[in-house]
Amino acid sequence: MTDSISTRLRTETADAHHQAESHPLERALVAGSISREQYTEYVSQRYLIHAALDPLVLQVCDADARFAGLVPSELLQAPNLRADLAYLGVDADQVEACKATEALIRQLKDGAATTPASVLGYYYVFEGSKNGARYIARALAAAWGLRPGGPGLRYLDPHGERQRPLWLEFKARLDAIAFRPDERDAMVSAACRAFELVSALDKEIYSAPSKAELTAG
Repeated sequence: MTDSISTRLRTETADAHHQAESHPLERALVAGSISREQYTEYVSQRYLIHAALDPLVLQVCDADARFAGLVPSELLQAPNLRADLAYLGVDADQVEACKATEALIRQLKDGAATTPASVLGYYYVFEGSKNGARYIARALAAAWGLRPGGPGLRYLDPHGERQRPLWLEFKARLDAIAFRPDERDAMVSAACRAFELVSALDKEIYSAPSKAELTAG
């Protein structure tokens, strides 16, 4: 019996997923010890990614009747990220991309042009990240006196207690689609690349000199 696509995505990206979660930036997020400057850059780069990903995934779903209804608008994250950036005092339209963000968006757009199903592999990674992000939201809320899912933390906890049911419903819709073997392979490959590029982005953000360091220099 062929594994469901969500099972393949989970099992075949496990190593890449573990590597991404093991990065110092991710550990600082979970511990609530990340600096506000790094967090602002984290949100800024995630905004650029979702500003590219959201319309592409909707385009893919609109173009193929098999994918109709797979990604309802309430799951999209760009609006939450814009709201978080506004709270953090950042104009979303003025955010500049890191090298890793540019690479991720470039590969995402290339995949959309050549193998549309690969966009769903990227989307799976970011949609699935909401599950662990709730724990980050709680840690940062406690550290900074904020409310999980409130201003500044909407991206990390957009659905509150509805997160788990929404995730299970999304996976059920995904598994009900009759993907071709080449599409399944493309989705898994894209999901692995997404984790690798997120790791590269986390490294770039974590290792960037702070504004204070740049001023001192």
